[in-house]
Amino acid sequence: MIHICLDKKRSMSIHLHSSFKKHVQRWKQLKIFYGLKEVSVTPLFSDAVPEDKCYVTQDVIRILDIPISSPYEIKFGKNKMIIGPYIGILAAVTKEILQKSIPYLSVYVKDYEKVGGTIIVFSLDGIDREKETITGLMYDPKRNNWTEGLFSYPSSVFSVVETSLTENWSTYINTMEHFHQKLGKRMFNYPNFDKWQMYQLLKGKLQQYLPKTMIYYEPEDVWKMLKEYPSLYVKPINGRLGKYVLKITRISNGVIVKDGRQSKKVKHIKSWSLFKFYLRRILKEESYLIQQAIDLVKFDDQIIDFRIIMVKNSQGKWDNIGAFSRYGGKNSIVSNITAGGKAEIGRTTLKTVFELSIKEMIDLINLITNLMTDAITILEENGYHLGNLGFDIGIDQSGKVWIIEINNQNPDHYIAVKANKPNILYQAKLSNILYAKTLSMSFE
Repeated sequence: MIHICLDKKRSMSIHLHSSFKKHVQRWKQLKIFYGLKEVSVTPLFSDAVPEDKCYVTQDVIRILDIPISSPYEIKFGKNKMIIGPYIGILAAVTKEILQKSIPYLSVYVKDYEKVGGTIIVFSLDGIDREKETITGLMYDPKRNNWTEGLFSYPSSVFSVVETSLTENWSTYINTMEHFHQKLGKRMFNYPNFDKWQMYQLLKGKLQQYLPKTMIYYEPEDVWKMLKEYPSLYVKPINGRLGKYVLKITRISNGVIVKDGRQSKKVKHIKSWSLFKFYLRRILKEESYLIQQAIDLVKFDDQIIDFRIIMVKNSQGKWDNIGAFSRYGGKNSIVSNITAGGKAEIGRTTLKTVFELSIKEMIDLINLITNLMTDAITILEENGYHLGNLGFDIGIDQSGKVWIIEINNQNPDHYIAVKANKPNILYQAKLSNILYAKTLSMSFE
């Protein structure tokens, strides 16, 4: 790490240890980048300057708007240099919510010494697009706290804000598009894909692993699918956490409808006219999916599926850092922890509930790994820059593997804590920030 010191004797220059001289052609100006700002300076080199320090003149610090309280890394290109990283995390809708989120956001700086540089967190309403400034909070490593301030745009951004089920969704999309225009490849998990886009992209090569899915336009669409499959799920295209999910089952004298958040709430609708009226009342066209229900393995009336955490590391390579089983609540139609479920280590479930041998377990894990790799490849080939994913994998009563969903907006890795593995949550957050660091230090 390099510590920036103030040079009060000169102007428009930077003074570095002699070992860095090889990166700059003689008599050439050095272009320095910090965030989206840049400035050309006169480079000076001396053995008298410690290798872990650089002296920067006050006018350069003012132009770059760079805090000197943090240690930085420097990266050289041809007569150019990045001081960084400078990472921005979009973490809330409003400044008020941002303040309340500080305890949860501090996990991103838990291992700050591995990251360094400037880390800011901010809200949707803290962005001034015209001035390209952000009102937010910056981590101060010396005081180990967050300080409010007005900052220039960072050089990499990722989002952990939850907006998909709120009226702020369009603002969020516009904001991410704005940053994408400024940062290009230096932001990840953007663009977002919803459940329908995921299905459309993957069905060409991976259809056998996907439940049949279609968009809801009118009640007749549900009836048509019920003739093909005895049970269906109806779920929001942009839904999260099992909210607003229905399970519809065809029986001899009508249909049974179960609510995903209220396991005891069951409707028996006996006539097609009443069923049609019910669907029209609660469903909005083109906002819901109709999906084939998979007969998942159960234990003690609890459906079981698996959440697998996939993150890119600092080298931009994918790591599978944790696989967890989710047991739904008793008689629940969803497995989400927030809907009364529980979690445990995936291997434990495969051994105890599925009763797999070590070889069978290895074969299954290899199949799922290859399946996830194929899915990621397809998504990235279609322009999605990914770095943080949650795969929901199901196994039916016959042992067949299914991709139920891929969460990409802000996958919730809190399941690791519920399974008594909080270190995996920390590892996921650290991987996210280290990948953002790699992007921040890129000249692209």
